[in-house]
Amino acid sequence: MILEAINQASRLWAQRTAMVIDGQSYSYSQLFSIVDQVYSKLANIDSGVIGIVSGNNIGTYASILAVLYAGKTYVILSPDFPEQRNREISRQAAIGHVITPSGLEPNNDATYYAPEPVATCANAYIIFTSGSTGHPKGVPISRANLDAFYQAYSQLGWKLDEHDRMLQMFKLTFDVSVVSFLYPLTLGASVYTVPDEGFKYANVLDVLDTYHITFAAVAPSVLRLSRPFFDRLLLPHLKYMVVTTEATEASLIADFKSCIPNAQVVNLYGPTECTIYCTAYFLPTQGSPKQHNGLLCIGRPLKGMKSLIIDENGKLANHDEKGELLMSGPQVMSGYLNDASKTQEAMTWIHGTRYYRTGDICYYDESGEIYCLGRKDMQVKIQGYRIDLGEIESRAKAYFMGKRNAVMVAVKCSGQLTELHLVVEGKPCDPVGVMHYLAMHVASYMMPKQVHFIDTFPLNANSKIDRNKIKEIIIS
Repeated sequence: MILEAINQASRLWAQRTAMVIDGQSYSYSQLFSIVDQVYSKLANIDSGVIGIVSGNNIGTYASILAVLYAGKTYVILSPDFPEQRNREISRQAAIGHVITPSGLEPNNDATYYAPEPVATCANAYIIFTSGSTGHPKGVPISRANLDAFYQAYSQLGWKLDEHDRMLQMFKLTFDVSVVSFLYPLTLGASVYTVPDEGFKYANVLDVLDTYHITFAAVAPSVLRLSRPFFDRLLLPHLKYMVVTTEATEASLIADFKSCIPNAQVVNLYGPTECTIYCTAYFLPTQGSPKQHNGLLCIGRPLKGMKSLIIDENGKLANHDEKGELLMSGPQVMSGYLNDASKTQEAMTWIHGTRYYRTGDICYYDESGEIYCLGRKDMQVKIQGYRIDLGEIESRAKAYFMGKRNAVMVAVKCSGQLTELHLVVEGKPCDPVGVMHYLAMHVASYMMPKQVHFIDTFPLNANSKIDRNKIKEIIIS
C-alpha cells in the first residue's frame, strides 16, 4: 500500500532528490537516514501515539515517516498553537512520547532505504479540527482509510513520475499536507515545501516559479491574494494545479489560466473525516467549467466512495434538489476520538450502508456530478425565512465581477440571529452600488444591514478564510 510504495521508490531512487526545504535538497537516502535514527528509538518506546512538534525541516517529515513505519500513530503539535490547545490535544490523544525533530540531520556515510513497515492495526494519524464546543475534535484516520485513499487517488489518471516536482504548501496540522508530502514519495518524485517566514502566498509563487513545479495543490486564498500579479506570472512547467480546501470561484480560475498555459486544473473536495479528498472534478481544457452561482462543481466520488444527497426530511433528493451530502466508503473514519455522541450525530445508516453526514448543502446535475452550495450551518433563519448565506455571497462577488471576495456574517442580537452583514475584501468603496445590485437579485429579507470592508481577509492555519475572525472584527 502507500508505505510499501514509498519503500519501493526509496530503493529505486535512493540518490534522487526527495525533498527541497528552504533551498536545501535531501536525497531519498538522506531522508531515510533520519527516518532510521527515529525509527530505531521508537522501537524502545511502548506508547502507540507519538506527538511530533512540527516545523519546516527535514527532521519533522522524517519523523512522520518513522512513526508510520514503526506501526504507531502520529499527532502533530504546532508551535503556532496556544500551549493550552496542544495540552488538550495531547490529553485527548493520550500522547505517550513527543519528538522535537528540528535538530535531526542526515547521515551521508551510507545508503539508506525505507524500512519494512510494522504490521499493525493502529491509526496512521489523528487530525484535530475545531469543535463546536470550543475544544479540538479528534479525527483518527486508520491505515486502512489512508491506503484506500491512496488507491483511489492514484487512479485519478495523473501522468506523474520520478521526474516531477511537487508542492507542499500546507500546515502539517491540516490533512491535505499528508497527500502533498506522502504521494510524491510513492513516485520517486521531489517534494518542495514553502518557507514559513514572510507572506505565504508570495512564498508559494516564488517556489512555483523558481523550482519549475509541475504539480501544485493550492488553497484558493493563495490565488486570490496573488491576483494583482497575474499579468506578471507565467508557470509553463505546471502540469496539474489542484484547487482545494474551500469553494473556488470559476472566475478566479479563468483569470489565472493565462499563468498556467499547460496545466490541467482539478477541483478536489473532501472533509477530514473522509480522508483528505473524496470527490474530484477535472475542469475541461476548452470551454467553461461546470459551476453554480460562480462556484466550481466538485465532480464525482473517488473510486470506492459513494455519495447520497438527502433533503430536510431525510429523503433522497432528486436531481437539482438541494440537500445534505452524505459520503460512504473505505475512506470514512470509524468515528471521532473518544466521542461516541458526536460520532452518532455524524453517521447515519441508509439501506444498510453507513454514511458520514458532511454538513455541506449540495445537489446533483443530470449527469450525476455534484455541486456544493455551502455549509448547512451557513443557513440561518430571519423572520421565519431560511436563508443560505452562500447565495448572497455569490451575488456580491458577481457585482465585483469576481475581483473581490465577499463573506456574509449573521450577527446575534438579544440571543437571536436578526442581522446580516456583508464583508468585502479590499479597499473601501461606495457600498450603495452593491446594495442596489443585491436588491435587484435577492429577497428583501436577505439584504444585509451594513457593508463592511477589510483590506485582506484573515486566514486560519489551513489557509481558509477565517469567518469567525471576520465576525470578531466587524463586531468590535
